[in-house]
Amino acid sequence: MVRSTAKNQKPPVAPLKRPRRFYLILREWREPIAIFLGLRLGLGLLAFFAGILFPAIARNGTAPYTLPPLNRWGERLLGVWSHWDGEWYLRIAQNGYQSNDSTSAFFPIFPIVVKAVGFLLGENYLLAGVLVSSIATLVVFILLYELVKRDFNRNIASRTTLYLAVFPTAFFLLAIYSEALFLALVLAAFLVARHYRNWWLAALLVALATLTRSWGIALVVPFAWEWWQQQPNLVLHFRRQLPTTRSRQATRGVTVRVEARPALKSGMTLLIAPILALAAWFLFNGLALGDPFNFIKIQSEYPWNRHTAWPWEAIWKGATLFFASRGPDGFLPSAPREDPNLIDFPFFLFFALLFLIACWQTWRKQLPTAYLLYFGLGLLFPLLSPTPKQPLLSFPRFGLILFPAFILLAQWGVRWCWLHYLYLYVALLLLSLFFGRFANWYWVA
Repeated sequence: MVRSTAKNQKPPVAPLKRPRRFYLILREWREPIAIFLGLRLGLGLLAFFAGILFPAIARNGTAPYTLPPLNRWGERLLGVWSHWDGEWYLRIAQNGYQSNDSTSAFFPIFPIVVKAVGFLLGENYLLAGVLVSSIATLVVFILLYELVKRDFNRNIASRTTLYLAVFPTAFFLLAIYSEALFLALVLAAFLVARHYRNWWLAALLVALATLTRSWGIALVVPFAWEWWQQQPNLVLHFRRQLPTTRSRQATRGVTVRVEARPALKSGMTLLIAPILALAAWFLFNGLALGDPFNFIKIQSEYPWNRHTAWPWEAIWKGATLFFASRGPDGFLPSAPREDPNLIDFPFFLFFALLFLIACWQTWRKQLPTAYLLYFGLGLLFPLLSPTPKQPLLSFPRFGLILFPAFILLAQWGVRWCWLHYLYLYVALLLLSLFFGRFANWYWVA
């Protein structure tokens, strides 16, 4: 028996104290946190100066909701973040869904969270909406940084987060819109699926994303692919049976033995959870609003006027309206004040080009196939329900949640310095211009 001596014993490792552990976490995520603080502070200042330097117009929203009276500071600090769709979400958070007010066009998770936070804040739903979107945006930057860092490296992760933050419509992440919460759920689902292989949690996150935005049900496709790619390969052993001397009548055959089986339970959960979530939304519409298809029918009415079409029809109509001749004021006769087609079509071309590059990068094993599927479905889904006069309506905002596009830009931005600065300058200028319009009640996306 050998006696243990002090030399043979390793000194015990002291556990990290909580302040030290918290400091290390902040240090690891200092870049996405700094990017968030810069975006939040910069847009906050821009909202104030936009009210001084740019001409504003009267409220032009479509929601049957009016904010409580705000002074100039309240409007610039909080009110600007509730414009357009934000007022719809605030109405739902305050009054719930009604069968006669078109609120069912907006899926329920985001207004539910706003209502819960608003209850804690003494029913101040405006402040609650701003806080929820701000926290969700911070979570988006941290999760995107962490996910890309694990898939690629730290430099690409930093560039990806920065490029998303300065994208011309990035202010919608901080506005009272569902983009930030939806993207946070998607990134969290990809992170736990790809790097922790926790498919039960991934299924829950996908189900919540399905109840956050209308095309969330399509997430089943990229996550089903990712699940299949992570399953162990099936090893098949073949054994040939030969007739014996005792039984000449025995027939020849083949015995197959499977050495590994995929985890079918987690895969079925991944498929069933978002379907059940969507079924619950149908059930709510049927019981509370009188028609299970209420949220679909509402989209075909004012103010959305969306209809089903083939994707190429929306693209062709968008291109036709973009190149159509205009009057002396520069707008189409049907749009005397502003023409979204002049903004929507270039952004669609931008993301369509990046999708073609994503196909090339996936073929070269430089981009995960699940990301390509997510990118393609996110690009396709808005094309299936265009509007008559603006077939690519809101495409600059819809592209904001296509995070693989920003990964591709980051891969090139790390490689080519000129592309990095070109994107930053153009994106920041457009971000300032678009947010100045949004803060003063002009339509952007």
